Amino acid sequence: MTPLLLLHTWGGDAGTWAPAVRHLGPYVSHLDAVDLPGHGARAAEPFTVDGAVETGSAALDRAAGPAHVVGSGLGALIALALAQRRPDRVRSLTLVGFPPADGPEAARRPAETEALLARDGTERFAKAYVDSTVLSGDPAHADLLYRAMAATRPTVLLDSLRATLGWAGHVDPGPLGLPCQVVRGARDHRVGAAPAAALARRLGGSTAVVPGAGHVAYLDAPEAFAATLTAFHRAAAPEPDR
Repeated sequence: MTPLLLLHTWGGDAGTWAPAVRHLGPYVSHLDAVDLPGHGARAAEPFTVDGAVETGSAALDRAAGPAHVVGSGLGALIALALAQRRPDRVRSLTLVGFPPADGPEAARRPAETEALLARDGTERFAKAYVDSTVLSGDPAHADLLYRAMAATRPTVLLDSLRATLGWAGHVDPGPLGLPCQVVRGARDHRVGAAPAAALARRLGGSTAVVPGAGHVAYLDAPEAFAATLTAFHRAAAPEPDR
């Protein structure tokens, strides 16, 4: 079984993958979901893109062979960087809830986020963000992201947000030469269908839509997300004969 590396969304941690993991069946014993620097068990650390890529690279080195790499939001940026810097260790790439919005609204977002964090504090900011973003009908799914984000330092949230919005300065969105898909939730109000399709074309990959999901598809509709992921791996990177 090909190993699977999962990289969490902005403000999340490895634990936010738990609902999806329950539907990933055979992958479970070959799966690694890591905390990026500044998140989860590594909350005391600063966030940098290079540090996050090093974290993912170390996880790939622990795996028994090239891995399917899956990243959502912030994690998608790191996943794409890994595919470009460590192509020998990446068997396929899945980018979820990516690319982020650009233009004037996105340009204002870091300053607006900084102001909200200063005014409301991290816990209130996290509650408002999760309430407006996570669409799952199971409140436990939203609580996973809320708890992770509320425990993340404002400097980390801002540094990782700037990195995600400025993703094109960290990676080269050109053909990868490996199986790749760009996935978005059907109800994602942060990533439009046209930008997702355009990125998929530039990477030489395909697109997929998770029904009923929003921006954080792996929390919104974990069963449908797992089915989308498994179907892609079976079609684009089937397991070798043994």
